[in-house]
Amino acid sequence: MKKLKLFAMVLILPLLFACQEESNLVGPEKSSVSTSEPAWISIPASENNQLKKVFSVTQLITAQSGGVIRLDESYEGGPFGNVMLSAEIKFAPGTIDEDTYFTMAFDDEAGVITFSPSMTFNQDAPLTISLKGIDLSDVNIDDIGFVYFDANGEYVDVDAKKLWVKTNDGSLGVLQAQIPHFSRYGFTK
Repeated sequence: MKKLKLFAMVLILPLLFACQEESNLVGPEKSSVSTSEPAWISIPASENNQLKKVFSVTQLITAQSGGVIRLDESYEGGPFGNVMLSAEIKFAPGTIDEDTYFTMAFDDEAGVITFSPSMTFNQDAPLTISLKGIDLSDVNIDDIGFVYFDANGEYVDVDAKKLWVKTNDGSLGVLQAQIPHFSRYGFTK
């Protein structure tokens, strides 16, 4: 049991410190910036009352070939009976300078996705996220955005090919959000 707790701490502690103000992450200048904590679109709890709060995956990405990190999860819960999460980030060759193991983690309570270790890329890495089965009844679809937390403690809109929302099945997503560095990303309402 001690080994399991230690293993969980080793996985989660870097995520807790990855996006502190002292971080050396630098994001591109954007016109839409906010310094207050946004209202995140949250994800429904599991009907099985799972203790799992973070879904994560770790993948080696190489400087020469690039690579892909994928995370696919589903569980019973929410107003539609099932919650599904799919996230994928692609790295073209040359996006990073050295081979690195990256972790992509999705917090099923706050609805945010984080990456570690902290790093700025040589070119943007497109991120696509799809969520389905969440309660969007209290959300004005015109107010939904996809943002990241920058080094100055500000939340900045992320450029993306497409942002979609479907209240009839509780789905929303972002297609090819341009990720210049690792930070905390999420949907706001």
